[in-house]
Amino acid sequence: MKAHRERCKLVRPTLPVLPGEIIVEILLRLPVKALLRFKRVCKSWRTLISSPKFAMDNFRQHSSANRNLPSHLIYSNKHYEYQRLGLLSLQPLFEATPSGVASFVHFGIDFCIGEKFGNDELIIRGSCNGLLCLHHLPSSRFCLLNPATKSVSRCFRSELGPPSFYFGFGYDHVHDKYKLVTVHGHEQDLTQIFTFGANSWTNGPKFPYPVYAGLTGKIGRFLSGTTGTLNWMAKVKEWVIISFDLANETFGEVSLPCLSGVDHNTRDPELQVSLNCLSFTIQKETMFEVWMMKEHGVWESWIMISRVNLLRHYYNNLIPLFISERYVLLLVYPFVRTLVMYNCDDGMFSYPLMVDTSDGCILSATHFQGKFYAADFVHHESLVSPPQ
Repeated sequence: MKAHRERCKLVRPTLPVLPGEIIVEILLRLPVKALLRFKRVCKSWRTLISSPKFAMDNFRQHSSANRNLPSHLIYSNKHYEYQRLGLLSLQPLFEATPSGVASFVHFGIDFCIGEKFGNDELIIRGSCNGLLCLHHLPSSRFCLLNPATKSVSRCFRSELGPPSFYFGFGYDHVHDKYKLVTVHGHEQDLTQIFTFGANSWTNGPKFPYPVYAGLTGKIGRFLSGTTGTLNWMAKVKEWVIISFDLANETFGEVSLPCLSGVDHNTRDPELQVSLNCLSFTIQKETMFEVWMMKEHGVWESWIMISRVNLLRHYYNNLIPLFISERYVLLLVYPFVRTLVMYNCDDGMFSYPLMVDTSDGCILSATHFQGKFYAADFVHHESLVSPPQ
């Protein structure tokens, strides 16, 4: 018997022991959902995965490896007593046979102690590094939420209160700070900046245009990377992009490309950030054009991605939501809340299939249930925790 045990010891394989740095590199490449489960493996893994540095390194790892991170389209569902945030996975929509599940996240945020907030009182002001900036209108309070980890920051109140005309939320990579920018028209176009973590308001430079000067959207589009800017589309004599550098806290301008055939029938351009580049769409009377700036601030880098003849498809007022690396556009037709996909290579329109939600409702791609409150935000998952 003893001899048998000795022979077993000789043939029994031993599990390799990986160096700690290799384990870290493996974990950095895993998705958020898997890492949340692996926090329960052991205390050292929990400490590692919970660290702010690991969370940001994991987000950057996926950002550099694949610009199409696990992404979701954000929308608000109004069929419930309490407002619920819907996250619709985008990846299945771009597969050959689209299918997927739209998961809901309960806000669970007590903005007003002892009071219930209604369906139309909570607005998303921006999405950055996996964090959402939420604005509770009646109390003029803001907070940050990570839908993946359910972590929430403390709430704070705007010093000036309403009315605020324009908003922007983004990340200052130079000082490692998250900032909310608000523009108030009744204070001579005053710009105020709230720095999360420090939890303090400061006055910024005057907004370069009157707040009544025809901006197409109230929400500034955040462009990450080496620029770290918030961007709005504005028109005084001609259309320009107003950029706000979050590190230097200064405004600048980005000129649009030369657009032919623009007249009084041309709809206002819609600004987006796609593939970490500024992009915009402009609809002329019968044509729909999509433009992208490949290098921020370099006018010569504007390229036209696609031009669509709308007379052939009976569409108008399409709003872009997402552009894939293969230049497939996801758009919304707002009058009937219809999701539409357009392939720039073959010029074909298509409709995603139905999507079952986790609570038994049906979200048809051709008719979303509930009201789009922030349907033009694309959200990327992360482990990043909101500053406190």
